[in-house]
Amino acid sequence: ESHIEAIQERLLAAVQKVFGLDGGLLLYDTTNFYTYIATTNDRCPLAKRGRNKQKRNDLRQYGLALLLAGDSHVPVLHRVYEGNLVDVKLFPALAQDLLVRYRRATGRQDEVTMVFDKGNVSREAIEALARAKTHFVAAIPASWRPALLATPLEKFEAHETLPGTQVFEAAEDFWGETFRVAVTYTESFFTQQLHGLTQTLVRCQKKLLDLAKNLEAWRQGKKTRGKRPTLASVRKSVQGILSAQFMKEVLLAEATEEEKTKTVRLAYRVDHDALGRLARERLGRALLLSSHIEWNAPQLAATYRSLSGIEDTFRNMKDVDYLRCQPAYHWTDQKLRVHGLYCVMALLLATLARKVAAQGGVEMPLLALLDELTAIREVAVVYPQGILAHRKDHVALSRMTPRQKKLAEALHIAETLAAKG
Repeated sequence: ESHIEAIQERLLAAVQKVFGLDGGLLLYDTTNFYTYIATTNDRCPLAKRGRNKQKRNDLRQYGLALLLAGDSHVPVLHRVYEGNLVDVKLFPALAQDLLVRYRRATGRQDEVTMVFDKGNVSREAIEALARAKTHFVAAIPASWRPALLATPLEKFEAHETLPGTQVFEAAEDFWGETFRVAVTYTESFFTQQLHGLTQTLVRCQKKLLDLAKNLEAWRQGKKTRGKRPTLASVRKSVQGILSAQFMKEVLLAEATEEEKTKTVRLAYRVDHDALGRLARERLGRALLLSSHIEWNAPQLAATYRSLSGIEDTFRNMKDVDYLRCQPAYHWTDQKLRVHGLYCVMALLLATLARKVAAQGGVEMPLLALLDELTAIREVAVVYPQGILAHRKDHVALSRMTPRQKKLAEALHIAETLAAKG
């Protein structure tokens, strides 16, 4: 593992020297990759069962923590870790380690701002960043400041550079320190959350209806086989059904037991007042916390929005055509760590190509860039022997579209081919 860290730091120093990354803003997040390592394989304690982000909780997995340069989304450092570790417990020590290595590799000692989501936020994490003199912008749970989150929209201001976004800011005390807090409201986020809430509401109502029908069948004597539902078991089932986000607030369910027959009834309804209050005060909103007390809400919102770049990166790493990291055909800790290294190196090369292409005037999503580059092919031109005016056999580039020509120019593909020839 020490060799892997040394390789990462030497790569980072070289990338910084050649490409001049602006590392003042660092994006941090984690993901996990499932494996097909057998349960009985005890040679790989790194692969553990946990909450898999691709819903493969039946398989063992390993985690990947990634640090990206905020300006170009170039990966700077990473760490492979055990698949059962929870982000909020992992973050404080791991973030500190990555920052120390980042400064050591780049020689950078000036101000750095780390951006991360609320799954990593804790008092311990904030204190660790304060000790390292590292600024941060992070989302925090709604429960930390519910009254602030519910601020009426009339008090918000439109964000000039982010259409459909409104912001509100305040200075708040946390653990004896003053931080800048921003509340953001985004129309697209509101629509997504409302759509998700509606779908979840439909699913939960169907489950409650099925449970109520089952109880009615027992009450009427139409169902006699199996274990008879009790008031406690029904309440437990209802609790499980309403465990999804917001469901306890908008769905009211009550189980009662008849004294004579000892049968259970279930009644439920939608709390329309709570649903309206949820739409007015919660949906489409996010709480942002930052140590940059001098920053305003638009700055915080735009900075946190850049975190979507690391989400795109993880999607790319799970793409089936390019940069795919799974499955890993390995079954020991050492090989999984090496697998993580060369997968991130592949991502590094691709994102650097995208950065160079953008500087050459061709800006496009990473996977679209790889599609275009794949279509540029080497063609071997071989002439039959003995013909008149015999020309020399050679290798040329295939016919290219105007965009591919610009890419070839930016990435010096023709020069590389000539040097190779």
